[in-house]
Parts: sequence; structure tokens; C-alpha cells
Amino acid sequence: MSPKPLVPSFSSSIIEDNRSDGYWVETFHFSKEDRVPGVITSGLVSGVIEFLDNPIASAEFQKSHNPKSTQTNESLLSSFAAWNKYEIGKFHSPVAVVAVDITKSGLTDIVICHDYGPFMLECDMKGGHITWLENPGREGLDKGHWKERYIGRWPAMHRIKAGFFTQKSFLEIIAASVVYGEHDKTTPIPIIRFQAPEKVLEATEWPHDIIDDRSFTVIHEITVKKLSGPNGLDSMIISSREGATWLYYEDNEWKRDLITIGEPRAPGQSKISESPGSGDHWGTGCADVGRIGDDPVAYIATLDPFHGTTACVYTKADRGLKEKKWKRHILDVYGTPNQQMKTGDGPGHYIVCADFDGDGDDEFLLSLFGSLDRDEKGESIPPNTGPNPNKGIMYYKAIDLKNGVFAKWKIAEESSARIAIGGFSGTGRIDLVSMAYNVARYYEEPHPVVTIHTNEFAPKVPQQTAAPITSTVWDGEGMVYFVDPVTIQSSHSLPLIEVANYAISVEIHPKKGKVPVLNGEGVKVLYGSISDGSGARNPLGTAPFPAASTTLTKDSSMEADPEKGAILLRLRPIHQKTFWHGAGEVHVKNIFDVGQIGLQLKPLHFIKVENLWWGGKFKGVDFYNMSGFYFRFLEDKTPIAHIQFWTAGPGVNCGVHNHSGDIFQEIHICLSPGTETGGMSRLKDAYVDTPPDQLNGLPQKAFDHLPLQLLYEHGGLWYRDSYGNAVRGRDNVVSYPWHKWQAGNGSNIDIWMALEFNPALKL
Repeated sequence: MSPKPLVPSFSSSIIEDNRSDGYWVETFHFSKEDRVPGVITSGLVSGVIEFLDNPIASAEFQKSHNPKSTQTNESLLSSFAAWNKYEIGKFHSPVAVVAVDITKSGLTDIVICHDYGPFMLECDMKGGHITWLENPGREGLDKGHWKERYIGRWPAMHRIKAGFFTQKSFLEIIAASVVYGEHDKTTPIPIIRFQAPEKVLEATEWPHDIIDDRSFTVIHEITVKKLSGPNGLDSMIISSREGATWLYYEDNEWKRDLITIGEPRAPGQSKISESPGSGDHWGTGCADVGRIGDDPVAYIATLDPFHGTTACVYTKADRGLKEKKWKRHILDVYGTPNQQMKTGDGPGHYIVCADFDGDGDDEFLLSLFGSLDRDEKGESIPPNTGPNPNKGIMYYKAIDLKNGVFAKWKIAEESSARIAIGGFSGTGRIDLVSMAYNVARYYEEPHPVVTIHTNEFAPKVPQQTAAPITSTVWDGEGMVYFVDPVTIQSSHSLPLIEVANYAISVEIHPKKGKVPVLNGEGVKVLYGSISDGSGARNPLGTAPFPAASTTLTKDSSMEADPEKGAILLRLRPIHQKTFWHGAGEVHVKNIFDVGQIGLQLKPLHFIKVENLWWGGKFKGVDFYNMSGFYFRFLEDKTPIAHIQFWTAGPGVNCGVHNHSGDIFQEIHICLSPGTETGGMSRLKDAYVDTPPDQLNGLPQKAFDHLPLQLLYEHGGLWYRDSYGNAVRGRDNVVSYPWHKWQAGNGSNIDIWMALEFNPALKL
């Protein structure tokens, strides 16, 4: 932590000023292709759900269709009028919004809870519906409201979050009401988990279950965090009258750890009071987790209690969220005397942590919507326009965390109900968008606006912010991450392993990057393409099986794809021996550089298949496997491919299979044709009705066989549709015919490399 923090500097501009009300703002990447996000806004009274399109994202989309465009990020952001507004839906009293790709199409959809009612204690007992809007793509933005699809309901539904909380296969929506029902602040609220059905576009309602219906009353916020949660699942901080509670799924059950009780219940406060405001409140209204250095849970920033007055930080002596040794530091108490009565009228509404100044430590922001007073009849008095101490956005930075010492700045004067953070300016800095607060019968900001605050004090992050290649270990194998090749200016390589006669490395090349190759080297593209002018090589470019092509090269200089660049494997010959009698004799040397002190990959070696968890049926068979390496993109962790290695002795049938439990497109490259005619065999159509348990007993004449020569690969075996795309079967698996590696009768062993490509990635 720096003892002299830089003074925060944000440039502000209004991106929507013709609103009638304001409540929610959400960061929204229209599609996974968008480099910068836009925002979703909604109003509780108007019911209008709007998409405000970031002019940078819009221009980059247009530029892909009009390469001559010369607009810059700065010129696009200079005028709020450039943020085009689209009304995508309208509901009765919508509350929370969450953005998530439900259809797995790459387009971000919207989930909304609505029919809330005019007020939490006068909630619509027939309402609380949760609906999602299907993204129509940019081509459909001018065609009106997005298609509505239903999820479920519970009265007074107030907060919804998306993630993977119990498993990683199906999206889950967590939903919680603010109170149990009309005029009921004491009955515990059910926190509901809705799970996306397999055929989400055909569902009339999502299946659901109850996470907890005993522990929480008056829930104001749910904050989703990975933290150090079990198995990499999402977990939650529940901000409620009970305080701030970590809620997570572990060992097949939901568990709760109380972080803090928040604002203590004061003497005389009643559980059932309903006025003024919404009656007495205690506990926590909002919370987020702040990172300092290498501690991802260094502090908890909270706003206490419901629609709170008190900005707090909780620090601990021990690392980890379960220690429960938290010390409360009250940083500020906001509000008019009426608001400080803690009856739900406090000016604070939202807390969010992030590293805004780029020094590696998190700061936090606090949204203040403004001063609220009530007359003798308990009716809210319209607030004054203009700035006041209880309105705006406060910025807090830790100076001495152990002692709860922070610095504070006010970075915005306008009423702020909620903050959305993201790289809106395209500079690599964290910017923010704020929505003013205007809700009828409560706090009605006279001129609600949506404002962007672009970060100008953090160091600009260059477009290439990460190493082109990053390596780590991954459950006994190597993991290699790549930046997008289009973001780099020069080529980079990483050694992986020596196997048989080849030293195998992986390389990344920029657009039009030069790829020199020497005579006798093998080159296999994993992503993009390379060309020597006579033809291009790409990951799946070989004609379908039984075609074959070589990865062998002659002295030349190839060029990477002009649009995508290239990621490839290079197989460099290292000695003259090309045949081995057994797997134990094969040269294997780990040359993988993890690049982190104290972290290394255990030596890889061939293991007899009969000793693998699935290999019992190969008892006594001369068939070996060696695990390998995963390749993924760094930014979003999208898988590219996985490689592993195999050997088979003379005459070995490596098992007829059709990958019915896998989702990949597989190619094999021969590293040593030791059995002379070893290669891939595909079941002939005349034998397709053979029962699966009899396939391995069929004679070789039942198969079309393709022997693979040294450094040759076969064309993909998977079925294709009329467009050349892989046919998908049940559970989205890639459909294959029955096939096997069948060794020949030569006196040595076959050695080959299997590459399993991600079928969802446009290679």
C-alpha cells in the first residue's frame, strides 16, 4: 500500500439525461466479441429496460463491416449523445437485472425480476416474477423489445444473481426477496436456486430448489464472489438484517459463515415496525470484498444497515474467510438526523470494490442517493436539487489496513443509486457508470441521469497487458495460456517436452508474422493458419478421413494468418533414432518451463493403460499413455486444444470407440510408425449394426484402415453437416463413427500424438 495515494481523477459526462426515473444500472457486454461494455438501465416506476450502447463497441462492430472507419475511442466518448439507447423491454415495477449468456450463443441475455409492487411492505403477492430476455443480436436492435422467456417467481423478489454455485455444467440463477411477503419482516426468506434446463429455449419454467429458508430476513443485497470457494464455484455474501454472511456450497450441502452482524440492533428497535420509512433496521445493507496485495480477502467493506448510514470496513488478523476474527472499523456515518434513525431512509445504497488506481490493491466506492426527510404524516419530502453531503460517490483507499485507516475522496456529486464498473473507455482502466435514484413515494431525484466517469488517474494499461504465453501446472499436466495473437507484435515460443525423436514446443505469431521452418521439422497449427504461398495449413484443414497429410516441412518461411495470427506446435528432430521396441525405452524429457519459483511440472512418463482408471479391459495389452498439455486463451480461458501421447505394440487393437462421452474434434499425428502399417481404422457401414460389446472382436476387414507415415496426420473422423460443421449428438457431443488405432505387425512400437480441439472455437 502506498502511504501517499494519488488523488482520484475521473472525467464525467452524462450518457442519458431524459429519464423519468432511475434505479438499476448493470455492466453489459452485448456479446463476447465486444472489447468494451455498454450498460443496462431500468426504472422501478416507468418499468422500461434500456440498453445503452457504448459508442466504442458500436463503432468496432461497424468497423468490422467498414474497415475505412477512422473514429477513435476519445472522439467516440466525447459526446454522451453517441450512446444510442434501445428500449428492449418493459415490465411492471422491475427491480434487479443481471446480464448473462443463457443460450451459450456468445450473445449476452438479460434476466429481470419484476412485478415487485410499489413498496417492499406493500409487495405484489401475485408478483415477483423472473423473466429473461433473449438477445437478438445487433441486427435486431432496431426491432423492438427482446423475446421474453419465463424462469419462475416469489413475492417481493428483489435480487437475482447468475453463476455456477453448485456445479459447472448448467447456469444457475440465485433469487431472493427483500422480505417474505406483504407486511412481513420476520418470516425467514427463501433463497431460491433456479437451474437452467438443458433445452432452455423450450422451457416454460426453470426447475428450482430452496437454498435456505431459515436464516435471513430483510435481504437487501447479494454479492457474488469466487473468493477461495470450494472447487472454483461461485459463492455469495448475503447482506441482511442478520449481517453479512458468506453462503457457499461444499460437500454436497449449503454452508453459512457469519462475517459480521453489521449494525447492532439498538435498544427499543422492533422486528415488526413498519414506519417511518419501512421501520427499524439493523444488520448489513451491502457488502463487498477487497483485495490487498496477495490477500484476496483482505477486508470486507459494508454499508450498514438496510439503505444504510454507516460505511464500515472489517479487517482480520488471519487470512481466509472462515477465521471469523473480524474487527469493525466505522469510517463514516451519513444522513440527516431522520436518516440516522435507521428506518430504511439512509442515503447509502451500494458498495463495490476494485483496483481503480492500478497499484494492485482494491479501493471501494460507496453510492449515496441523497438526503431524505419525512413530514409529520410520514410522507417523504421531495429532496432539493443539487449537491449535498449525502449525495454522490465516495472513494475509499486503504492507508493502514491493520488499523482501519483509509483515505477518502468524493469523486461525483450526482445522486447515485448503483454503480456499474468496467473498461468503458477502452483504455484498460476501470471506469464506472452511475444511475441516479428516483423511486416514487420514496426518494425522487428531480433530474435523474446516467453518468459515465472515465478513469484518468490510474496508469493506462497497454493493449498487451499480459505475457504472450503464460504457463502453469494443471493436475499433473501442463497448462499454457495465450493472449490473442492479434494483440502481439512479435513471435514467442515455449518448450514443452521431448518425446521419441522430437523436441516439441508451442509458438504464438502475430498477424502476418514470419514463421521460419527448417527441413525435417513438423509444424501443426492449433489456431489461425500459416501459409507458404502454395497453400495454407490450419488446425482442421485436412480433408475428412481417410485423407491424410503431412506436418513435415522443408526449408521455407511461412506467414501467419493476416487476420488471426497463429498458434502452433513445432516438432524439431533431435537425434537419429526413430524406432523403439517398448514404451519404457522411448526418450522422454520434460523441458516445460512453468516460469514460477517453487512451481514445477512433475516429469511426464508413459503409463500402461491397464493401470489407468478406465483401462482395466486392456489387461496385458502393450498399450501406453502419457498425459500432456492444455492450451487456452488467457483472457476468457477458452480452451483451444489438449495433447497427449500414446504407444502401441505390434498387432495391438487400441479399442473401438466413438467418443460418446467427449466433446472434441480429434486428430492424431504419427511420431514413429514402428509397426509399419499402424494407423486409424474406421468401421465400415456394413457393420454399423454390430452390438458395441462385439466390435472389438470384428476382423480387420470390417474396418477402413489408414496407415500413418512419420509426421502424417489423418483427416477428422467426426461426422459433418452440409456446411462442414461437426454434427452434435446427445448432450452436445461431437458425433463420430466407431474407430480405433490399429497397430501393424512390424517389430517395433507405434508412437503418436493425439490433439483434441475445442469444437466450439472458430479455429
